[in-house]
Amino acid sequence: MRLSILLICSLVHLATHAQELPVVPVTVKPFSEVLIERRLSANAEVKAANNSQLSAEITAVVNEIHADIGDQVSAGELLVSLDAVDLNLQVDQAKANTQAGKARLTQAELRLKRAQELKTSQYISADDLLSRETDVMVLRADLMRLKVAEKAALRQAKKTKIKAPFDGVVTSRQAQQGQLLVLGSPVLNLVQEADKQIHAKIPGHLSDQLANANQMVFIQNNTETPVELVKLSAVLESQSSMQTARFKPNGEVLVGQTGQLVWFLQGQLLSADLVVKRGGQLGVFIAKDGKAQFKSLPGAQEGRPVAIDDIGAWPGPVIIGGRERLQDGQSITVK
Repeated sequence: MRLSILLICSLVHLATHAQELPVVPVTVKPFSEVLIERRLSANAEVKAANNSQLSAEITAVVNEIHADIGDQVSAGELLVSLDAVDLNLQVDQAKANTQAGKARLTQAELRLKRAQELKTSQYISADDLLSRETDVMVLRADLMRLKVAEKAALRQAKKTKIKAPFDGVVTSRQAQQGQLLVLGSPVLNLVQEADKQIHAKIPGHLSDQLANANQMVFIQNNTETPVELVKLSAVLESQSSMQTARFKPNGEVLVGQTGQLVWFLQGQLLSADLVVKRGGQLGVFIAKDGKAQFKSLPGAQEGRPVAIDDIGAWPGPVIIGGRERLQDGQSITVK
């Protein structure tokens, strides 16, 4: 009973105190005008699906260069021709060896066939027959080896023609006509134009917000290009605590462009500058019926914007100027 009386007295005291406070002139703004978009951003870069350094696979002299910097080429198009004389001679030699191996095998097979016919008449010993059978097996294996050597020589000869592995643009050229290239020497750099993607490093604590985004855009030189999330890496980089995200651009972008990947979340944010603390709680002041009404913001943190999902639930405009010395229920005049 005594506790109830004390509580009532306290409320009466607070109400009386509020009535005794001076009328404060304030400025207000509609709630919709003080909210800011919930947007997050990360550095991003347009990357090609393939950016390949084409290199020499053999040692040979450059005979002719068929593509230069800036040229668009198609998959399979000849880019560089290397001297093939020595390798073609090796191919001819390998083919000749294969033909000789076939001839030796044919002779051995005929001798074996003749020996098998003589065996019925016992004009040949079992050891001689076994020897001829062994000769045939050895020559068959040798012929297989020669055929493999011929294929290898042909493959080496084909490496004198350096062709485009995909449709793309030549971005640099290292080889010069007449230059002797050794195995692994760089020749051309080829960048694939199709299937471009935008890569962005997303802080680990923000990556889960990508799935909740209403809109995602790549901004470069004040130009916005809508994008779609392709894949978010499941691996967190240990040094930077970042995750790599890949996006598909729904518009024209150039490989190598850098900019910002921006994604917008549902709801809006209330600026941290408008948030004040009263009675140990964080909130804002609303102007209603000539009074300042303190509206608490559950989950708000000092110095950080507050997410607002339901704008329609707010009863009045937000007090902008004069809020620093206001108390809940204090009379105000709107300037």
